[in-house]
Amino acid sequence: MAKDDSTNTKIKRNKKYNTFLPDIYLNHAYALPNISVNKDGIIVYANEDTSRILGYPKKELLGMDATEMHINPSDRELLLKDLYRRGKIQNFNVKLKRKNGMQVECRLEMSVFKDSEGSILGHTGTIKDIQLEGDIRLKLEKENKILFSILEEMPVYICLYDSNRNIIFANKHLKTRFCKIESKKCYNIFYGSDRPCEECPVLYVFQNNKPVIYERTQKDGITTEVHTYPFVDTYGNNLVLELAIDITSRKKSEEKLKQLNDTLEILNKILRHDILNDLTVALNFCDLIDTEDTDIKEKVMKAISKSVQLIENTRELEKAFNGNVELKNLKLYDVRSKLQELTTHHPEIKVNTLGKCRIFVDDSITTVFDNLIRNAKIHGKATQVDVSLKKEGDFCEISFADNGIGIADEAKKNLFEEGFSYGPNRGSGLGLYIAKKIMEKHDGDIKVTDNKPRGAIITLMFKSEGTNEIC
Repeated sequence: MAKDDSTNTKIKRNKKYNTFLPDIYLNHAYALPNISVNKDGIIVYANEDTSRILGYPKKELLGMDATEMHINPSDRELLLKDLYRRGKIQNFNVKLKRKNGMQVECRLEMSVFKDSEGSILGHTGTIKDIQLEGDIRLKLEKENKILFSILEEMPVYICLYDSNRNIIFANKHLKTRFCKIESKKCYNIFYGSDRPCEECPVLYVFQNNKPVIYERTQKDGITTEVHTYPFVDTYGNNLVLELAIDITSRKKSEEKLKQLNDTLEILNKILRHDILNDLTVALNFCDLIDTEDTDIKEKVMKAISKSVQLIENTRELEKAFNGNVELKNLKLYDVRSKLQELTTHHPEIKVNTLGKCRIFVDDSITTVFDNLIRNAKIHGKATQVDVSLKKEGDFCEISFADNGIGIADEAKKNLFEEGFSYGPNRGSGLGLYIAKKIMEKHDGDIKVTDNKPRGAIITLMFKSEGTNEIC
């Protein structure tokens, strides 16, 4: 339908408003308007949202007479009368017409906008599609129901705190444990106290906006691992979300395991002490036996020596498996000095040290160094070991290169496995396995390569970041 002359005249007269910038004329009534109409009824601003609701491209909306949008023109007259009398309107329901002629029920919120002198230029605000809003609301409500049903059935407790540390939401798991808990203080519910904890995790999260993870035993005897996070609800309120997992059984198992390990460690110490003493006595007496059958004597002494070595390895194995490295046990080792001390125990082999290296490790690292030198001597038949110390990328590398008979390719892949041994001088298969476990305890690694022209190279790699510094 063609526009009448009066409409065309209005459009031409108001072309200057077609570049309307809402932030200039809004008087800050709306942060994000989607339509603005000047006093003559011409649309001077429209965004993509308005275009979607009314079905017009933005360029067609600009300059259009706003009356064309209304199914009933009298609705617009009522709107303008109320709007210009009060200066703004809210929740004004009206039926508008889409470009295709279909009607759409909308809700308007409008406010007049003025120039710098206070004269009214028109009105601006938002058009909302009521059906779309309803569909979105129903969808959100459905999704919320699904979410809350999941929270209700989870076998962990979940709750929300306000800034006064009141519990404003609790799932079924938490309600089952403590019954009536809404609007009560966390310290009263969980610990039966009338005052806050000295170091309150919930308060910490409110103050620092950072999550906290901690363990607490609550008044019903259940030990929980608690995850506490900052949370903002849909209204912009700052809350704290807390999720806690029951770890009572796990803590009891850990405590029982610790007690068993402590008992086993004591028993091992007693057994090692007594058996080692007896074997040492037996070895000394065996050496004093005067016999022509030297072959039997050597076999007996070798068997006793092997048993002594096995007991020593068991002690080192216990150290290797005894938890992670503790900071209090770390020392700054000068590798060159430590190797010089060890060479006094192996006078048959020459040890050369190249470079400098210092690492933060515990005393168990000495076992690794000693084991590598002993292996080179006994199993590799080496007469010399060259130890090089260098920084390689993110690692501090210590390489033990010997001039022995080397290690067969088929043995390399299993060299550090428990119980693996090879060659004529087979041992217990624990030495290099212990070395590997000690290196893993220090977040390091161990590998074997061939030496040229002969021999083997065992390389220890310590991370130069973290506990194992510095080359």
